[in-house]
Order: sequence, then structure tokens, then C-alpha cells
Amino acid sequence: MNTLIRRSPLVAFFVLALLITWVFQIPALMLAHQSNLTLGNEANFQHFVSLLQPAAQMDGMLPYLLFRLGAGPLIAALWVTFALGGGEAVQNLIQRSLLWRVSAKHYALVLLIPLCMAGLSLLLGLLGGVQGLKPLLQWSSFPFFLLYMVVFTGFAEEVGWRGFALPCLQRSMSAEKASWVLGVWWAVWHFPFMLYFNRDMPIMANLSLLAALVMTTIGWTHVNTFLYNTTRSVFLIALLHGLGNTLQSYLVLSTGNMLAQTAYSLIPWAIAVFLLKKYGSENLSSRPRAVLNKWGIEEDGKPLVNTPKHVHA
Repeated sequence: MNTLIRRSPLVAFFVLALLITWVFQIPALMLAHQSNLTLGNEANFQHFVSLLQPAAQMDGMLPYLLFRLGAGPLIAALWVTFALGGGEAVQNLIQRSLLWRVSAKHYALVLLIPLCMAGLSLLLGLLGGVQGLKPLLQWSSFPFFLLYMVVFTGFAEEVGWRGFALPCLQRSMSAEKASWVLGVWWAVWHFPFMLYFNRDMPIMANLSLLAALVMTTIGWTHVNTFLYNTTRSVFLIALLHGLGNTLQSYLVLSTGNMLAQTAYSLIPWAIAVFLLKKYGSENLSSRPRAVLNKWGIEEDGKPLVNTPKHVHA
């Protein structure tokens, strides 16, 4: 098995990430539907909190527990990294995943980017007739929900997407192209969850939503690529992921306004275009793009060489 992984580590990662997730989460979604249980981010947080209670009842929690086991990107990243370089490569991945000592300005970006996205979306929603916010969780739960999102969506995904897949892709392609490829895979990974939540909608409407998800995810992937190539910190990306989901829940989805939700999906592309113009497509950062060598150890990427075309007189 490890020999096959070493031959095509990227293919192995993406197949394992999707397969591990879907093997657990698709049955979890089916069981949840049969038992009238919701498995959205907010509901999952409530399920988790209920399990921490002294008199926690495990009955009916099987769908949630199965869903949480579907951390495909995390498991696939550790598996493939170990196959490539053993314990040393895994240690390198863990170090990058826990790297929190980065510049304060990058923490500011992690805070400001989702805040501005949610704030601008909310403003447009208010102009479009939003009457108020109706979050699914109490405001007192905000810090705890944020922590839950950072751990169970941030780290559960980003160790794989940014810790492994992005630098592996950037070994042979530019940061921009890698963002497109990774964005598609990241979006496809969400497809069963999206189809579950929109199962009562017509087929064409579902197809439109899936296409919109792909494009939105690609735009957001460019932003994540910039931040990762600049800091080399999976920790920071996990924080961005968790904070983005939390603010989206409280300030955007809570409006029930299509204009606000559409704006939140489009703003990442505006940021991506700005970053591409400022830093260029090769590295999408002021630093050389991050790449993985053949042993799964991260290093700085070399400039991509474009062979010039010969002009005959």
C-alpha cells in the first residue's frame, strides 16, 4: 500500500481524504435523516456539548459520532506523509500544524478578513431588507463555538488541505494553479453534505448550488494559499477556518438573506484578484511558495522555469 502511495502521493491523498470522510459521513447523514437529527455546524456543537454533560445519553448520538470520525483530510495527510518520509516527515507536518509564533500582523489578517467579509455581507443584507439577526446559537456560546470550529473543522481539515495537499501541488505548479486544483477537490469533498441539506430541492437547483460552491471554494482557496505561503502555519489557517465559519453563522446565515449570503460567497474572489495582482501567480506571496520534497518535508519552492519559444528568422 505504501509503495502505491509513494508512486502517486497526491492521488492517494485526495482519494483517501474523500473515501475516509464519505465512508463515515454518508451513513451518518442517512441515520440522522431517519432519526430526525440535524448535523449542521451549530447542531453538531450542541451534540458535542450534550456529550460532555455528567448524565449524557449516548442513545441517538451514533450519527454525530460517525460524522465526527470522518476527518478524512487529517487522517489522509498523516497516512500519506508517513508513507513518504516516516516519523521525520510526520514530525515536520505536526510542527507546521502547531506553529503559532507568527507575526502579529498575520493574526490581524486572520481576524480582519472574515470580519470584513461578514460585516460587508451583513451591510448589504441590511440594505436588502434584513430585519435582524436570528443566530441558531446564543451569543454567550460564541467563544465556545469558535473553539469547536477551530478544532473540529479547522484542524480536522487544514492539516490535510494546506499542510499536505497545497505544498505537494506547488511542487510542480504555481500557487494560483494549485489553488484552482485544491479548490475543486475541497469543494467536491463537501458535496454529500450539501446534497443532504438541500435534498428537497429540484435537481437543477442542486446542480447550481454545487457549481456555486466550487467557484466560491476556489476563490477562498486563493486567500488561504496566500496566508499559508506567507506564514507556513497550518495553525493560523485553522484559526481562519474556524473564525470564518463562526462569523458566517452568527452574522450572515442568521440573516436568512440571499443577498448577504451571495456577497459572502463573492468577496473572496475580490480578495483573490487583489492578491494575485500584488504578489503574482507563481508564489501568491512575498515568499517563495511552500513545497513538499519527495520525502514529505516542506521547503521553499524554486522558481518555475518557462522554456522560451524559439523564433526563426
